[in-house]
Amino acid sequence: MSVISIAQALLGTSIPVLCYHQVRPDSGMTPEKFGRHLDLIKKLGFQTISLANLHRIIQGQTPQSGPSVVITFDDCTLDNWVYAVPQLLRRNMHGVFFAITDFIQPGPTRLQADQKTAPLPVPAFGDIMQQALSGNCDGFMNEAEIRAVVHDLGMEVYSHSATHQACFTRAKQTGTLGENRHWSHAALCGQDADADSAVHPVGSAYAHAGFGLDGNGRPLTLKTDQERLAFCVTDFSAAKAKLEDLLDQPCPFLCLPWGEYDDITLAAAKKAGYEGVLNLEAGHVGPGIDPMRIGRLAVKDRKTLPWLGLKTLLLAHRTLAPWAQRRNVGRRT
Repeated sequence: MSVISIAQALLGTSIPVLCYHQVRPDSGMTPEKFGRHLDLIKKLGFQTISLANLHRIIQGQTPQSGPSVVITFDDCTLDNWVYAVPQLLRRNMHGVFFAITDFIQPGPTRLQADQKTAPLPVPAFGDIMQQALSGNCDGFMNEAEIRAVVHDLGMEVYSHSATHQACFTRAKQTGTLGENRHWSHAALCGQDADADSAVHPVGSAYAHAGFGLDGNGRPLTLKTDQERLAFCVTDFSAAKAKLEDLLDQPCPFLCLPWGEYDDITLAAAKKAGYEGVLNLEAGHVGPGIDPMRIGRLAVKDRKTLPWLGLKTLLLAHRTLAPWAQRRNVGRRT
């Protein structure tokens, strides 16, 4: 029995769920750094498990077999295919990817980092989103790559919404459009907006009765609870249907953009047919928790190996897990 297994027997078992985004050269999370993260997770004695298996454990349908961790990636940007997947495969580790389905386009699989020819450069997420909102979705994994991740490599791809729709959350002005502070500003203000147009705090349109324009330039209608519920159900349902058609298998899980949610968000997810929802509220994950509130730890680019080790170990023990993140970052009341 490992040291962690003994500690879990004393302090209770919990399963860390880690959230990554981009893994690419010339960034804070290079492939080499990500590889060191994976090596540390293995060295600490964890095995990676699937989200489907985690859901069965939460539901009490299957027991946990040893210290486990779930590694997830938001957005399904191209770098996940080019750089992250090879790092996982090299260590026989499992990854879970969440796709923004409106940005999934047809196309052949592109070169990965472990192939002889140099892979395509991958922009930062903000640039990828700005390109996608203008019709160029090359910065995201395409249909063939998503199929390959699931059907050839045995990993998982689930929903991260259809549009990852942003909104302005408060009327307080934080700057102007010309300052270009966030990828969503141009779309929310409108393609023809002046550079001195006001911009405001940005968040998830699935969790806020916010304002601005959608990706098609139409005003967001989110003022009432009924309007936002209908918006969420339509978006979440479309994402689920797209992935089920693409992969020819159920899509029971939704990862919330920005990790933000409230009761309306979760009601919409349930109405759309999801069985599990993931946010960014790190804490205890194990048998008996609400599967519609699965918390994850955001592993940001600047975080160090000691930080990752400490947080993962805290999250692996039911008694200690609440100390991994003392404040709620995603839930709205």
